Amino acid sequence: MEVTTDIGIDRSVAQTAQKPAMAWRWALRLYAGYCALFVLWNAWVSLVYPKWVEEASVAVWPPSAPLWTWLERVVLLPLLRYDVIWYIGIAQHGYGHRPGDTAFHPLYPLLTGLLGRMFGGEYLLAAWLIAHVCCVTMLALLYRLVALDDDEATAQRTTLFLIGSPLGFSFLLPYTESLLLLSIVAALYAARRGRWWLAGAAGGAAALTKQPGVVVVLPLLWELWQQHRDAMRMHGVRVVSGPLAGLALTPLALLGWIVYRATLGDVAFLWYRPDTLIGALLVTPSYADVWGETFSWPWVNFGYALDQLRQRPYFYLLLNVLVMLIMLALTLAAAVRVRRSYAIYSLTLAALNLSIVYPLWPYMGIIRRFTIIFPLFIQLARWARSPVVLWLTLVCNALLWALIASMYVRNAFVP
Repeated sequence: MEVTTDIGIDRSVAQTAQKPAMAWRWALRLYAGYCALFVLWNAWVSLVYPKWVEEASVAVWPPSAPLWTWLERVVLLPLLRYDVIWYIGIAQHGYGHRPGDTAFHPLYPLLTGLLGRMFGGEYLLAAWLIAHVCCVTMLALLYRLVALDDDEATAQRTTLFLIGSPLGFSFLLPYTESLLLLSIVAALYAARRGRWWLAGAAGGAAALTKQPGVVVVLPLLWELWQQHRDAMRMHGVRVVSGPLAGLALTPLALLGWIVYRATLGDVAFLWYRPDTLIGALLVTPSYADVWGETFSWPWVNFGYALDQLRQRPYFYLLLNVLVMLIMLALTLAAAVRVRRSYAIYSLTLAALNLSIVYPLWPYMGIIRRFTIIFPLFIQLARWARSPVVLWLTLVCNALLWALIASMYVRNAFVP
């Protein structure tokens, strides 16, 4: 069993900082390979199932004129699904355009809106480009974060397993996952280097990207304690007043978003019931009205899933439950082996994921929520020093990746 020891600002930081080019080269190669594979796979699926793609009258092959119309048909339109439509709608029209849109945090649609207007109204292209730039940057930064504790080969396997995981293609969609995980990894990397204001700002970006982003403040506080605990025991909390002020940017960003959301009439909680405050932070009333989403104990969601499996089992639910259980087991196994701050992040996020309840569609989106628990991929990469584990992981991931990606294009799977 491998246990990473928590110490102060890491000695390995200096060793890793001198090799950023290696991380970028690997990230670019990994991204280029998976992006090409994803585009080709989606083009083939949308060719076989053309009724699911807008403007399917444009042939996938051979390339046709005008070139932009053909590229849009092959690369972008197969991705125009589910949350993508919501983000583009917010980018174009702002909040209030559709009931329930305040459930989507503002940073990604804001960036999409700014870039989309620069592109002359090509909002889908803007959203796609932002996600892909963030994906490459996230892979490079995650590589460097992993290399603080492990060798280069483990860093490579971690990023490979992440983007090649069953929902790893979500980092290539016009979704928030690339921006969210980039912000989280950036916050932790900055904290490991003792740059607390940068860590707090990156955590604030995560909180403004999606509900789980604010969870990063907990491992950041643990890192602060680990690096300054001796000084705090001698001189009190005042010695870390500056770092604490920096980390306060993360919850303040979420608070600012909630205040703005309240001006739109979409926050409801009772002061004498703390559970309603938690629900207001995580699930907006309008979103709950549209989809019936609630925030409750993890076993409530599991109960809904069991009821549906008994009464009317369907493949979508079976797939979600099976992959979720595997990822939950990996998360728990990793939590006792990875760095303590990563364990705090993993367990908190896992509990949060299991507590978001969809009575009609239990565990909808659960695999994508577990995909941002990056420490499970670190531990999986350590185990994959064994060739048997390596190839078993690659084969299983490839099969699920291809299956779920094709179901996404066919509107048969909500990631």
